[in-house]
Amino acid sequence: MEFGILGPLLIRDEFGEYRVPAPKQRVLFAALLLRRGQVTAPQVLARNVWDGDPPRNANAALQTCVMRLRKSLGPVGVRVETHAGGYLVDVAPEEFDLHRFADLRNRGLAALRGQAYEQAAALLDAALEVWRGEALLDIPSDDLRREHADRLADERLQVVEARVAAELQLGRRSMVPELHALTAAHPERERFWAQLMTALFREGRQAEALAVFQRARRQLNTELGVLPGTELRDLHQRILRTDPRAPFHHPDHPHRRPRAEALALR
Repeated sequence: MEFGILGPLLIRDEFGEYRVPAPKQRVLFAALLLRRGQVTAPQVLARNVWDGDPPRNANAALQTCVMRLRKSLGPVGVRVETHAGGYLVDVAPEEFDLHRFADLRNRGLAALRGQAYEQAAALLDAALEVWRGEALLDIPSDDLRREHADRLADERLQVVEARVAAELQLGRRSMVPELHALTAAHPERERFWAQLMTALFREGRQAEALAVFQRARRQLNTELGVLPGTELRDLHQRILRTDPRAPFHHPDHPHRRPRAEALALR
C-alpha cells in the first residue's frame, strides 16, 4: 500500500485509491501519519482536528471521528488502531511517502559528500519525484501546517539545492535556465543565487554572473532588508578575480534568511 502527505492525502492499494471526503477525517489521518508508528494522545489529535480549539466533549467527538474515518477507509480502516494511550496508524516505513523521501534524500546527500555525483543526482531526483504537490495540500488544519508544512517545504528545497550541486559537478547540462527559475521563485535562498553565479561563470559568462550578484543584493534588500551573506560576497570576489576555483555549493547548511529574523534586522 501507499500512504502520502507530500501532496494531497494519498491512500492507495492495488485496487485503487481510497477517498476521505470529510475534512476533519483527513486532518485526523494526516496527523496519525505524521506520527506513524507512535501512539498519539486524544488531546493532541483533538487539537489538530479542531485546529487548536477542540469542543468541550473532545474525547467523545474524537471517537466519533475515528469511527467515521475507519468506515471511510473500508478495508484499510483496520490500520487505525486504538491503544490505551490513544490512537496509532499501522503503516510500514516503506509505505509512507515521507519516509521514502527522507531515505532517498539521506542516501543522496551521503553520495554527494562522497563525491559520487552521478549517484547523488539520481537519488536526489528520485527523492523529489516522491512529491506530488505541496505537503498537506488538502489538509485544512493551520495547526498541522504550522508544525510541519513549512519545515517539509524547506527540506524539499534543500534537496533541490543538493541536486543542483551534483549536476554542477557533473557538468553534463546547463543549469542556468533552472536556476533562473529557482531564484525567481525563492529569492530569499542565497544558495540558489550562488549556484546561478557559479553556473554562469563556469560557462564563461562572467559579466552575467556579476550582474546576478547585483540583482541578488537588490532582491535580498527589498525582500528581507539584508545584505548578501559572507559566502555570496566571497563568491562575487572570486568571480571578479576570474578565479577558476569559484566553488560549487554543497547543501550542508541552507543559505537562506528566515523572514522573521531578517525583518528584525531592519
